[in-house]
Amino acid sequence: MNRNPIYLTDLLLLRDLFAKHHTLLIIDPLHRLIGECTGDAVVLEKRPEAGFDEAFVAELNDIHQLSFYLKNNTAISFSEMAYINNPDGTIRWFFPLTKGVPGHLSLYNSVSLKAKIYKWVSTVAGRLGQTRLLASGIIRMQQNLLDQVKTVNDITPEEDISFFTGTRGATRKVVMEIHNKETTVAFVKIPVTPVSEELVKTETEMLKELNKYDFTTLSLPKVSRKIEGHARLSNVKPGITIPADRITAIHIKALAELYALSHERKAISDSTAWETISANMEWLKRDLLFTNGLDSKSTGNLVKLLRKLYNTFSAGESISLSVSHGDFTPWNMYCDEQRLYVYDWEMSRNGIPMFFDLFHFTYQSTILQQRKDYSTVKSSINLWKQQPLVQQMLQKYKINLALHEKLYLLFTVSYYLRQYLNEKELLQQSHWMIKAWTEAITDQLETVSNTSH
Repeated sequence: MNRNPIYLTDLLLLRDLFAKHHTLLIIDPLHRLIGECTGDAVVLEKRPEAGFDEAFVAELNDIHQLSFYLKNNTAISFSEMAYINNPDGTIRWFFPLTKGVPGHLSLYNSVSLKAKIYKWVSTVAGRLGQTRLLASGIIRMQQNLLDQVKTVNDITPEEDISFFTGTRGATRKVVMEIHNKETTVAFVKIPVTPVSEELVKTETEMLKELNKYDFTTLSLPKVSRKIEGHARLSNVKPGITIPADRITAIHIKALAELYALSHERKAISDSTAWETISANMEWLKRDLLFTNGLDSKSTGNLVKLLRKLYNTFSAGESISLSVSHGDFTPWNMYCDEQRLYVYDWEMSRNGIPMFFDLFHFTYQSTILQQRKDYSTVKSSINLWKQQPLVQQMLQKYKINLALHEKLYLLFTVSYYLRQYLNEKELLQQSHWMIKAWTEAITDQLETVSNTSH
């Protein structure tokens, strides 16, 4: 029978979540572990008779099961959870093996057919009490370790928790879904890197500020508690939703509300966006290393195009600025007939050129979700910019939309290129975006050239 491999990075993440500052002791008689132990992680083939007092123990002595407990702890009660892996074999979700709809499905906002099938199958299996049939394996966690996490994060005994282990990289964070019976009531974000600490802080501060206002179309999470750098946010998902994967009048009305309370007019050079753009462009001047699957020719060409676009700007020109969500995409929102419910405000900022969020929605959803190319992006922008409310705002705030799109491309592409070049492994989607951005900036430069003639 083939072993079910377990990655050291997952075990370290669980140790830091449930028993931080303890030595990680791994019992691995079946040689399931992937990764080299160093520092405060030790791997053995059988339980030690002595030593390692109060170590956080991970027993991998079953091909589909993991057991976690504190060594020499008198508590013997365990709770069982199912875990589900990413395609690369790392753990993505884990949640209680109780009858009912699995709580982790509330962390799964996707409108693709595959996602809908997965959610339906998981819901049926949960109601029948057969979730373990869909699991990659089972986690047995010492009950008092789970109770301690609930206490630290102010979760009541009646509430259960599911875990999303986060996406690998500098922004990684663990997200806990909190549910009471079958109703998701809140989420807790637990940063695990210095970068994610700043992102959680940004989201918390922005939501506290925006929740001072009474919006009629835009709904935001409430920051109900903050515990030791963790953010507890209310669940904004409405009871009945309609697809939010196309820009509608509701999206535009929601942004209009943001613009009305946060608009200002400044020189490009005095904006937060230009400060970020300039820093990223300076970073991209260095000798770049293409060690993670990036094609040096196409990526290098994109950097050259960015520099050309950067040099076309007159930084003293005035533009209209506002609050920006920063990751305004279909997978960060819900919609019903009257309101837009937007979450994940980690990338939000003040002083960003207006309509950045609509540009971001269009580029991201078209390339990553619809799997279309830049020509479709361009057509989509031409459609929503004809909306009456968009036209009113362009006139009211004296917006040159073409100029704002160029700034959006400079801002977004320079930011993500910097991220890509620092990542050890890239998703296939990164290559799709590089292709689309190259076509977009080429098109923008041709427009500038034609205008100048």
